[in-house]
Order: sequence, then C-alpha cells, then structure tokens
Amino acid sequence: WLQELNSFNYLDLYKLADLFNLTPLEEAVVGFLVRHLSELLRSHEEEVLLLPYKLLREVLKSDRLTSLSEEQIWQLAVRWLEHDSRYQYMEELLQYVRYGLMDMNSLHTVAKSHPLVQASETATSLINEALEYHRSTYAQPIWQTLRTKPRFQSETLYIVGGKKREICKVKELRFFNPVDQEHVHLAGVSNWSELAPMPVGRSHHCVAVMGDFLFVAGGEVEHATGRTCAVRTACRYDPRGNKWAEIAPMKNCREHFVLGALDQYLYAVGGRNELRQVLPTVERYCPKRNKWTFVQSFDRSLSCHAGCVADGLLWISGGVTNTAQYQNRLMVYDPVQNKWIGRSPMLQRRVYHVMAAVHRKLYVLGGNDLDYNNDRILVRHIDCYDIDMDQWTRCTFSLLTGQNESGVAVHYGRIYLVGGYSIWTNEPLACIQVLDVSTEGKEEVFYGPTLPFASNGIATCFLPAPYFTCPNLQTLQVPHHRIGTV
Repeated sequence: WLQELNSFNYLDLYKLADLFNLTPLEEAVVGFLVRHLSELLRSHEEEVLLLPYKLLREVLKSDRLTSLSEEQIWQLAVRWLEHDSRYQYMEELLQYVRYGLMDMNSLHTVAKSHPLVQASETATSLINEALEYHRSTYAQPIWQTLRTKPRFQSETLYIVGGKKREICKVKELRFFNPVDQEHVHLAGVSNWSELAPMPVGRSHHCVAVMGDFLFVAGGEVEHATGRTCAVRTACRYDPRGNKWAEIAPMKNCREHFVLGALDQYLYAVGGRNELRQVLPTVERYCPKRNKWTFVQSFDRSLSCHAGCVADGLLWISGGVTNTAQYQNRLMVYDPVQNKWIGRSPMLQRRVYHVMAAVHRKLYVLGGNDLDYNNDRILVRHIDCYDIDMDQWTRCTFSLLTGQNESGVAVHYGRIYLVGGYSIWTNEPLACIQVLDVSTEGKEEVFYGPTLPFASNGIATCFLPAPYFTCPNLQTLQVPHHRIGTV
C-alpha cells in the first residue's frame, strides 16, 4: 500500500485506513500530503478542499509541512472552512496556523481584516499574540511556542565566520546541504549553501543557540587599518526570515572566550580583550531586556579555555591564565547560586581545545599542552568526565588529527569538531572530525565532509535547515566507507 500511494488514490486509502483503524496507513497518507500538498493544490485544488477535517488537521500540525509558506497555509485553512461552510471547525483549525512565522504585513492585512478572524475569538487572540511577538524583537528567543517554531525537514550543521589565509575574516553563514550523495567527500564547496552573511566578518568568536535563534558574540575583527582586535559586538540570526539583527554589545571586548545558553540567558566567560589582556570577568545577556550584566567573576583570568552547558550548569575546562600558566582545571558555574565550584581536574592541561556534553558525560577533544621544554605539543587523546561520579577517564579512541581553535557542535550523540589549526603545519584545517559516542562500546572517530575552505577560529552549531531545503545528513553521521551499507 505504502508504495502505491499517489495523487489519485490517497483519499480512498485514507478512508480505508480510517474505517479499519489502520494507523500506519493513515500516517503514510498524512506524510504523502505533507510532501506533496503544494503540487496537489496546483493540480487538484478541488480535491484538497474535500479533505476530511481530521486529515487536514494532521497535515497542518506537521513540522515538516515546508512546501507552503505560512501565508499559504493560512489561505488554505480559510478556503477549506469556506468550502461547504464548515465553520464548526473554525476555532480548532485556525489554531494550527503558525502566525508567528507570518510577517507583520501579512498579519495586519490578511489576518486582521479577514471576517473569519473577526468572528473567531481564538484566531483574534492568536494573531494579537503573533503581533506582540514581532513587536518584542529581542525577547523572541524566550517566547518560543508551537506557533513560532519553524517548520523544517531536518536540522543541519551551520558554520559561521572564521579566518582564511587569503581573506582574513569571514562573514559568511553556510549550512551543510549536499547536492550529490555520491561525491559528497570530494565536493567541498558545493556541499555548503550560503545564507545572509553576518554584518561583520570575525574569527575566534562564539555562538550559542536559544529558541532556534543563532547568537554570535565577540571575536576578532579586522579594522580598515589592517589591525585586528577583539570586539564586544554581538548579533542574532533568525532562520525564519534569513535575517541578522544587532543586539546589545557585551560590556567587555572578548575573543578566545566561551559563550553558553542557560535557561533564559547567555553567559560569556573570560577571553582576551582588545589590549590582549586576559579577563576573569563573566557577564550574562538577558534577551528580554537586551542587556548584559556582570555576574560572579572567575577566580583568575582565563582565555583559550573550552566550555559547554550540561545538567543546567555551565562547565569550563583548561585554558591559559594572564601569567601564561596552562590549566587542567574543570570549573562549573551554578546560575542559581551565582557561584563557581571546582570539580576533579582534567587528566592533562589543555588550551585551544573544545568540550561537549553527551549523555551526562563531558568530552574534551583537541588542543595542546606544553612539554618539558615549554614547547607546544598536540593532544590527540580524548578524555571523558562523568558528571555523576566527578571522575575523568581516558577514552580508548583518539582524534585522527590534532585540531586546535576548532568549532564544536553536538547532534544525536555525535560530536563534530570543525576546522581549526594544525600546530604541525602552521596551517588552518578544512576537515571535520566526527566522534560518535551515541552507542556505548561502539564509539568511533571518522572524517566527515570537508569545509568549503580551511579555517581556524570558526564557529558551528546545529539548527533547523531553511524550510525550502531537505539536507541529507548521512555523510555527517556515518563513515564514508559504510555509506550505502546502512
């Protein structure tokens, strides 16, 4: 049956599924409609207007309904209600339109003046809620509801900024969107699609995700004089409209620092300022007020450290102090007590490394240490910290290449180490190493697809793919030699 689904029989099959309570077939028909709704509206509009209420409701509820814009979804709901005057479904059906994804003009013109809206208390209040959401630009990330959640086919890896050899600072934002599965490992640039660039190119900045918005803060910027220095500026990317907006600047200029999203705040920890002084300060950003305020400082100045959020706390490891002392410490910030607490130190000192959390474990990857002659050495070991046991262990698997100054992101039990710098060759790197720790006892490290260019000081994260795309993430999730066997 599932193979037989097409635009001529889907309604009959749905009626059959409904009659005999065949849930898998019902779900298959919903999935078929979600994928093909825009072409069905073009070729068989009359038939779409005859859809049973329950079927239309499931289609409109779907996160994956990306073939229509939200305005078109609204128009379809209205046409369906007006067809045969099915107004008894009005209050419920209009709830499944995501008004927060419509722009202000559409909300004012289409929705506000429509007689159906004026007749429906529910629709009126939902549209007022959406207008309020749009008016409160800065608070949007903490006001996310089902009605503002982007519809998307899959999440994907985004990369932003960085430092190239030829052009110093990169402002592009790109997402992984392979054109051709066969040659994905060779394709390089064509695997990455460009979106609106940041207002200013930067490297060694930090990113954080809150409410499906991407925040970028600090980093190193090149001035017209050719001089580079740390900045305090910050901006926010909205994937719904592919737009950047400036937000309030931090109180300190920072590069080589850590940024983490905890509850309804962003926290920026340490780093180096515009005079290359190493900072002990910590500040937090409140989206509602669009304002940064200082919180409890670190007990020493720290930069080139790593950090991540886990268990409702902000964890910081390693780094280097203002007296050039490499650190092996693990510290944790509790926002409720506004207090830093020391935990078991790492098995060795690390700077320029990354840290990521999976299943209540913290993994530290990459970076470097100093040998007995005070020369930098690469760290290829991966170490793992158990939050519940307060205990470190050395993993039996290592990185394939040492990577410093990389970006890091986590998705479905896999840690992505993106770009960076090699102290062996003194060159930026274009590789992505994937550490798959999703299944205990079957951990593995492999190379993912390459970046469009070699870059250090690059930042990365996972976000919903733009609604008109459907990236295949297989090459990010499985080693190349196993693709096709899975």
